[in-house]
Amino acid sequence: MHSEDADAIFTDGQSSAGGNPALTIVTVQHAELAILTVQGSIDVLTAPQLSEAVTDALGGEPRGLIIDLTTTEFLASAGMSALVTAYEAIAPGGLFGVVADGPSTSRPIQLVGLDQTLTLYPTLEQAIAAMT
Repeated sequence: MHSEDADAIFTDGQSSAGGNPALTIVTVQHAELAILTVQGSIDVLTAPQLSEAVTDALGGEPRGLIIDLTTTEFLASAGMSALVTAYEAIAPGGLFGVVADGPSTSRPIQLVGLDQTLTLYPTLEQAIAAMT
């Protein structure tokens, strides 16, 4: 779906197996951008859910993709791998950004050096402003 307004909202609130907290992904279309807000833990069990949401969002052929990790509580290596895959899926023609400013998200991204590949923003507002 392609929309100029932020009125296209899709949610995927499935629980992961094994008693882990649910991963909720809300997708919003805004100014030719697909914005995925991810809440919960991104680990080996839930990373495929993020990858599926990215694939669905890119089906609308947005000009850019923002993955907002503001409310993400845990980011494992499988989640970082899903971020790299998302970046590769939209590059080189599209814009890509990750909103991460907390110790559970930006710190692991920086520790493994992905901040050299992925563009990080401290807030969603800054990401949107930079990409529109």
